[in-house]
Amino acid sequence: MIRFVTAARRARGAMTLSTLALASTLAGLAPAPAIAADGAFYRAELASPLAAPRREILNGVIWTCAESSCTGTKGGSRAELECARLAQKVGPIAAFTKGDDMLDQTGLMRCNS
Repeated sequence: MIRFVTAARRARGAMTLSTLALASTLAGLAPAPAIAADGAFYRAELASPLAAPRREILNGVIWTCAESSCTGTKGGSRAELECARLAQKVGPIAAFTKGDDMLDQTGLMRCNS
């Protein structure tokens, strides 16, 4: 009888571990905001090219800008707010993307005002 209980516990433990392993694997497949291989979460196309490359840290987002584009690490604010912060530093923004979502014309007007 003791052997049966021990074997049943082992089987239950193995099943629990298998279930946890499967859940961990499936959790990795859940949709997440797009972050490019270069670590960029935000992307901005500037209305005018910069004279020289620059790097800014705005509200915890690290922006790397060169020529007429900027990329930024993931932040917690709405896209319009992040866009407006960047526009104050580098000038008007022609296009702005957060993950897979692009600001529309209304959002860009708010960003650049």
